[in-house]
Amino acid sequence: MRDAVIKASSLAEAEGSGSIDGFPLRALAELAVTSRKRTGWTVSDSGFWCRVGPAKRTERVQGWKLHVSATPLSAALVLHRAATVLVEAECEFKFAADIAKVEELTSSRYHRAQAGKFITAYPRDDEQFADLAQRLDIATAGLPGPRILSDRPVRTGSVVHYRYGAFTGIPTLTNDGVFEARIERPDGVAVADSRFPWFAPPAWAETPAGGVVEPPKPRPAGKPVLLNDRYAVREALRHSARGGVYRAEDQHTGAEVIVKQARAHIGALLNGQDARDALRREARLLRELEGLGPDVVEVFEQDEHVFLAETAVPGQSLGEWVYANHGRDGDGRGLELSRALELARRLTALLAEVHARDIVFRDFTPGNVMLTPSGALKLIDPEIAARPGEWTYLAYTPGYAAPEAVNGPKHGPAPELSVDLYSLGTALFYLVTGVDPVFPDDTPGGRSHGERLAEVLRALEGRNTAARVLAPVVLGLTTVDPGTRWSLERAAMYLVELPSRPSTVDAAPDRADRLIQDGLARILATMTPGRARLWPSGDFGQQTDPCNVQHGAAGVLGVLTRASEIFGTASLRDGVAAVATWIDERRDDVPVLLPGLHFGRSGAAWALLDAGLHLGDADLVENASDLALRIPVRWPNPDVCHGAAGSGMTQLHFWHETGRMEFLERVEECADGLIAAAISTDEGVFWPVPEDFDSNLAGIRHYGFGHGVAGVGAFLLAAAEETGREVYLQAARAAGDTLAAAAVRQRCEDGSASAYWRTDQRQAENDTDMRYHWCSGSSGIGTFLLRLGRATGATEYLALAREAAVAVRRSRWSASTVACHGLAGNGEFLLDLGGEGAEDLATCISVRATERDGVLVLPDESRLTITVDYGTGLAGAVGFLMRLRHGGPRWWMPERELP
Repeated sequence: MRDAVIKASSLAEAEGSGSIDGFPLRALAELAVTSRKRTGWTVSDSGFWCRVGPAKRTERVQGWKLHVSATPLSAALVLHRAATVLVEAECEFKFAADIAKVEELTSSRYHRAQAGKFITAYPRDDEQFADLAQRLDIATAGLPGPRILSDRPVRTGSVVHYRYGAFTGIPTLTNDGVFEARIERPDGVAVADSRFPWFAPPAWAETPAGGVVEPPKPRPAGKPVLLNDRYAVREALRHSARGGVYRAEDQHTGAEVIVKQARAHIGALLNGQDARDALRREARLLRELEGLGPDVVEVFEQDEHVFLAETAVPGQSLGEWVYANHGRDGDGRGLELSRALELARRLTALLAEVHARDIVFRDFTPGNVMLTPSGALKLIDPEIAARPGEWTYLAYTPGYAAPEAVNGPKHGPAPELSVDLYSLGTALFYLVTGVDPVFPDDTPGGRSHGERLAEVLRALEGRNTAARVLAPVVLGLTTVDPGTRWSLERAAMYLVELPSRPSTVDAAPDRADRLIQDGLARILATMTPGRARLWPSGDFGQQTDPCNVQHGAAGVLGVLTRASEIFGTASLRDGVAAVATWIDERRDDVPVLLPGLHFGRSGAAWALLDAGLHLGDADLVENASDLALRIPVRWPNPDVCHGAAGSGMTQLHFWHETGRMEFLERVEECADGLIAAAISTDEGVFWPVPEDFDSNLAGIRHYGFGHGVAGVGAFLLAAAEETGREVYLQAARAAGDTLAAAAVRQRCEDGSASAYWRTDQRQAENDTDMRYHWCSGSSGIGTFLLRLGRATGATEYLALAREAAVAVRRSRWSASTVACHGLAGNGEFLLDLGGEGAEDLATCISVRATERDGVLVLPDESRLTITVDYGTGLAGAVGFLMRLRHGGPRWWMPERELP
């Protein structure tokens, strides 16, 4: 479950309301420039950052840079003093553009290695670095700011820090298909500019003299961390910018405790308080909620941090329990009604106890309720609880907060107890459905959050008795108007005196056809040919090749081409031509042609070929073929997404479509390389990514389709069918046997069996949604086993594929809508099997849809935003729905016949 988040106003909202969030920090930088009479300098706002410097920048690849931290309250003064020094020294710098962004940079949920970097200065050489380190420290002395974990402070307690890293950097397309700015080793090799939450400069980067503190003394190896000379840390449960949460042993009592850390100046607010005050406040609230959650052992300070030691509550969160137990029957029936009612009654009673103490919890979610081994429910993490009317900052967990809480003032009186009633309703919704109640907002005036919950309940009520019976209380608690919400007494009474005839709701509408048409319209309407990417992606996708399948134009082109073949409209055909032309013009604009089907250029070649054939464009077909012939078929990474197997699948597709023997020859070359790369272990055959390969995937031994055994096996099977070479078939069988031996089987309550796999051979367990999906789990592995069973007649592979399908169907309500690791990719596998359960997945997709500008569109893997990406966004979901309604081959599989 997600942590509560503090809502930050946008700059536009802030400026419109006169909020301090919109304080004109840029004006301070402009003042520094003009007061020092600097000509030719610019102060430019690039969105998050404001950049300051001369028109002609000092092009320095890398070096020691300076970072200055601040709190939202000190940012203006820190910037004024630092900018004065930096402009005087003619040193380029950037800073967070407004106070809201400073709040984001210093929040507990910001990347902990990067948190606090308010100002970044780029000295022109090491001599200037040493000078500025001292001058900036003197100028900002005494001002507050958080410690930057990736850096070292120039002085203990200073807000000025330094690290070695890229300035302009060396633009690099990595072997994983990601563009990044790298740094250069002395031997000329470009390496990643890694940012760790600790100071870790390259071994060859000597720190310039001046402004350097002594490095901290290392802790003796093997000696446990002892906090407050009392708590021996046994395990870190999680880390964040705010600090760690640890499981520890109390040396005074021998009892297990949980210790929470709050770092100085993280989560700082405009009232001067920060995470340390929030943790002390949480301790106070735990005492006020005595008996309902953990007990406070003590609050203590150490090295400027505040720690809260509390008794450990055994068991697991209710959110984790529901995820693990929901839908065990494999048929969507959910929890047994008696169990669901028991937990619903206890949840209601627990909230009543909180309200009896005149406390509004404000974050009553399944993630903040522990289910103990005895069956009791206990509250944890009351960090944003308050008394109604007490002044506090707005915070909430998306999906579980009442509308008046989400839309309330950023800083103001705590809301009334009625906001918890809404949270109880959403918690009960999650209990009976297993669906995290997070939906992208409709266009203003569209459906309310409560109406979105009702749509899911309608979709479930035919099979899920608990969802049908509890629907009235869920909907009664989640009305928009607080005055009409069910009271706790009414909810408790309903859960005890269930009506003899539970109410029903209308059947869920079938929206697949509209989602296809509206999704295609959205794709065409949002295309921007004049930009570096045809469609914007998410934070990670924006860094990848804009022509790839996963996040770029090739995946979308594949969907548009198929749609044009099905529907035959002029707008779709024009769209295919426009996207194909855009990719074709950029087919050689990368420094290296990476082979991966989803992250390399293989997918671009595939999409161009299909578009060229559809359009009857011989030049486009020839260009696509030329590109495919230049893509490597042997590569250190053997997988489908990034490596050789993906290239091999593309060569097979070109062989099928063109009949040119050179493609079949390259299929054999690729397959021979993969045979040579295979390693045999006691657990079967694997295709590891070499440990010394420059990749984030180095060393993996995955089972899944995207990065492991199943994907390589699928290519070798297809190569065997085309070439007749027995060695390829034997390798595919060995892959199938490896997967059969590694399968984790579970017996469902309806007598069926389900199967899933851990991600990596060396991983003990994979207890996440990834174990069910295309790239790393049951859906992708089942895709291969199904084909292997049909090709060989081996019933054990077919049976295991069907068990994988059971696992896929079980996970449908907890999954996102996307192709790579969500419902669309899972649905493709069910269509391969004959389609049983695919319509159910389409229903799960449809209830996630949001209305934007009059069209229904589907969210990306975040479940809140809309991106067009094939692998993680709209296009992949539209592709699945098209295949569901109109048939056709499996996306990005080199098959002559439909499965």
